[in-house]
Amino acid sequence: MHTIGFLFSRHPDMSLDEFHRHYRDVHGPIARQLPGLIEYRQHPVRETGVGDVHSHSGCGFDALSIFVFESAEAAEAAWNSPQNGPVQEDTVKMINLDTMITLPIVLRPVLTALEVPR
Repeated sequence: MHTIGFLFSRHPDMSLDEFHRHYRDVHGPIARQLPGLIEYRQHPVRETGVGDVHSHSGCGFDALSIFVFESAEAAEAAWNSPQNGPVQEDTVKMINLDTMITLPIVLRPVLTALEVPR
């Protein structure tokens, strides 16, 4: 598996509500069209509250996107595909690229919902 995460804040011209709607309703459907993509998850940042240990309000980021491909070659092919054009065009509209952090990551399941005793 080849997994990459993008941690980012919204474009300064967007309100938080506009960003969340756009991320879910526009960007998600466009990004999921990348060829070879086997998993895509959006993790919008929420307000901190009870149960959020080691968390600080106002972290400066609005979301984390996780893309999973079968291989590095599949990811490279997706980023170079015609389907990535609309993804990049939309990315520029909604993300503050100056603050984006790209994370080459490994998924390491430690506990899954199927393992939780009921």
